[in-house]
Amino acid sequence: MPGATEGFVNIFDVDALTMAYDPVAFAADVLLYGLYTYEEFSALVPIPETIFDAFNGQYLKVSIGKCLITLADILALAERYASFF
Repeated sequence: MPGATEGFVNIFDVDALTMAYDPVAFAADVLLYGLYTYEEFSALVPIPETIFDAFNGQYLKVSIGKCLITLADILALAERYASFF
């Protein structure tokens, strides 16, 4: 997907020294916001599972929780790029 990657990348804190996700912050985010299952997400945004997997859709629940993207934004992107699915 060209552009429009806000909320799809840089969702989790990264350790500056190792450039890896901070495992404690990662676990805290997942505990606080949870992760989408494909079934849960596709009920909100009807996309193929291959697209969900390609864009790490499970983490979009964290992204929404952190106000990095909205469900409306995701729906607009899905509609815009639906012809490519």
